[in-house]
Amino acid sequence: RDSKQRQQYESDVGYKIENIIAFEGHQRIERLESKAKWTQRMRKACFQSISFSEDTVAEVKAMLDEHAAGWGLKKEEDDLLLTWKGHNVVFATAWVPSHL
Repeated sequence: RDSKQRQQYESDVGYKIENIIAFEGHQRIERLESKAKWTQRMRKACFQSISFSEDTVAEVKAMLDEHAAGWGLKKEEDDLLLTWKGHNVVFATAWVPSHL
């Protein structure tokens, strides 16, 4: 629980939470896009989504189970959703050019 990697992750997540909750207007550093907007943007750029491998999903779940109480993972179509106590927090997607 006191690993450097965990401290780095917690620092990064804390920064993002602070940015979302505490800052508005010019103070806000990062504006997050919804999954629907992100999907639309990627499809307009001629990419198509692909599923994460079952090995990848299993590895992420194992890491969360071992090191991160309260965090979970849901698979939704091709996407992965990181959850905190059952609430969606962030999504991950994988894309390839449509012409492949």
